[in-house]
Amino acid sequence: MADLEESAEKFFAALIKQDMGVLMGSFTPTGMSKAMSLGQQGPPGTPTSTEVRIGEAQGEDHPVDLVAETDQGQGVIGTVWREVSGAWKVNDIEIKKMP
Repeated sequence: MADLEESAEKFFAALIKQDMGVLMGSFTPTGMSKAMSLGQQGPPGTPTSTEVRIGEAQGEDHPVDLVAETDQGQGVIGTVWREVSGAWKVNDIEIKKMP
């Protein structure tokens, strides 16, 4: 089983590349609904650097901020992860900051 940081980094890379195969397998049903409601929103521009910031667990919820620096500024996508059947899945997602 991959650890949370590794899973979040893989997810973030897939999000940047719009790799739908990886993304579709990364969500719980609740997380998928949230992601679909966001549509194609994301930080404009090509990321010049990325960072995964893991927050303190809150019960079974594990907050992780995905931070992207672009030529237009910093964008932050907030996610909440849960371990489901031995795999880390995104259960919630929101745009916290757009450049």
